[in-house]
Amino acid sequence: LEYRDDVDLQEETLDFIKPYLNAQDLFPLSLREEDLLFQKHEHLTEGLSLEEEILDYMEFGLIDKMLHFHGEELDAVQLSAEAEDLFKRVKESDEIRELQKKYQLDAKDLQEVEDAIYDIKDCTENAAGFHGEAVRDLSHENPGSFYHHSQRFREEQDHLITLVSAYSEAADRLAEKVLALREDFNLRKDTLSPEAQAGIHAQISEYENYVNESGSIRSKIEAMPAQANTLQANALQVEQAVEEFEAWLEEALADSDDEEDEDEDYSDEIAAFYHGAAADYSAMSLNRYDGVTASINKKNKKILDRISSFLEGNMLSLVLPDGQPLPNEQPIQPEKTGFSSDTSGNPVNIAILGEYALSFFHYYHLDRTPKNSENDKDLPPSKSKALEIEYLLGGKDSDAKNLSSLVTKLVTLRETMNLLYLYTDTQKRQEAETFAVTMLLGGVAANPALVMILSFFILGIWALGQAIQDVRVLLNNGRVPFFHTSESWTLSLSGLMELGQGTAPSNETTNKKGLSYRDYLRIFLFGQGVLDQAEINNRMLLRMEKGVQTVGKDPETFFSISDCLYGVGCEAHVDTRHVMYQTAPIQVIASSPPDPTYMVTLNTYYKYRNSTQ
Repeated sequence: LEYRDDVDLQEETLDFIKPYLNAQDLFPLSLREEDLLFQKHEHLTEGLSLEEEILDYMEFGLIDKMLHFHGEELDAVQLSAEAEDLFKRVKESDEIRELQKKYQLDAKDLQEVEDAIYDIKDCTENAAGFHGEAVRDLSHENPGSFYHHSQRFREEQDHLITLVSAYSEAADRLAEKVLALREDFNLRKDTLSPEAQAGIHAQISEYENYVNESGSIRSKIEAMPAQANTLQANALQVEQAVEEFEAWLEEALADSDDEEDEDEDYSDEIAAFYHGAAADYSAMSLNRYDGVTASINKKNKKILDRISSFLEGNMLSLVLPDGQPLPNEQPIQPEKTGFSSDTSGNPVNIAILGEYALSFFHYYHLDRTPKNSENDKDLPPSKSKALEIEYLLGGKDSDAKNLSSLVTKLVTLRETMNLLYLYTDTQKRQEAETFAVTMLLGGVAANPALVMILSFFILGIWALGQAIQDVRVLLNNGRVPFFHTSESWTLSLSGLMELGQGTAPSNETTNKKGLSYRDYLRIFLFGQGVLDQAEINNRMLLRMEKGVQTVGKDPETFFSISDCLYGVGCEAHVDTRHVMYQTAPIQVIASSPPDPTYMVTLNTYYKYRNSTQ
């Protein structure tokens, strides 16, 4: 009942009982407007009013039928249990994505260590080159060139000491991050499903393997500075010996010239000295790094990083099927409803309320009907074309914002489910490892732990790429299994690279089984209802009001659902008399007959739910 104030209620009530008042012989009573008092007003927008009315309606409407979900027929209790189980995954998806992003070490953390090792290897190779040149200079009895190459050799030892220090700092930072990840995971793992625990544990274990493998490498590398100091001392010692020998030789030759004798032949002494010096210099034990170093292909890494950034961009334009326009961006409702509904919080009731919403509110579907057609079978009874279910879930002021919000939730959910599947598929993991070697490491058989770390990075991006494709299929009226199999998985790694380079994801699917877009909405409605069904009830009220105000041939522009009563309490002061009372006999026997009327006070309370008091 829509009303403005109690005067309206008085008029409505009197109009209703006027026929009874006019039948005075049958209903001997009189009632004036001012004798009607309305002491309790239960509005449709308050308390449990809306929820009770919907549940009563559904009891005699849809809920007596079996509901189709996930290819099965379920009653309300079964639907509630199924939706509750799936929503646990929805709640988990946000946490897993957060952990995945947190635990997915940035490539620069790994590249810092790998670059430091590469620089150390390059430095030792340069030093070995200068060392070889110095030995050749000594063998060729060329002290000038020897001094130059020996000095460069010593400078490389100084450089090596600096590089080892930088490597140690990078390795420390990486080890600290990995330790922090393990400690954080140990604190949070009990909130995750067994599959999620196993997948993330495996990922962190590979980081630990890398750090441990780096530990054996590290012990060798961090022994290099001491050896570098020894090499510098040995090189200086040989340089000093050469300087002393050259000084002696110069003096001996000068003395020989002064005596004006035949030139002294010092060739044997020279040959013997430089032979010994070359042997001493050659005998030095050089620093060497014989391990494999790797450099991550920045171009291909950037392509994969671009996919990772899609969730922060315009995801909606990426997943909408070809030819489908973007939804209206104009505000069509406020984000705050101003209503104060409540909820029982009963999971079965929440499932029923979700079914009501899916039956009577519009949601996105691939529009294949002619423009302006009124015969769209996918429209609700109200004929509203607003994205109402998406609004119930998102609470934004425009269709574009609400669908964008819902699409992001869908992609996040699908990404998590896809990642859990990839963790368990050994063939897919092998593909990711091969891809890591060929596309990110240039075919170099690097540290196996580094390959595994990069393969986990690829699995995360692959899961997101398939999720984008999944949602595009759903918006194209297709079906996507909640858990993929090798048969239902559609995105190859080459397709993943194409996606990162700007190729639109496919919306084609051969899946006949799985969940539809409507099924995923059902899951979200249940989950959101568990968290805050009262707010969904408020948003339903707002869309009902907007529907009456804007939809149909004669919309009621000024309709306000806040003015609708669900229940009312009334007190009436009524003048009446006994039905069998006759005044004539009384007047005969009484000189002063009593007043034939008397006043009674009636109280009643009525609401649409069948509980009249």
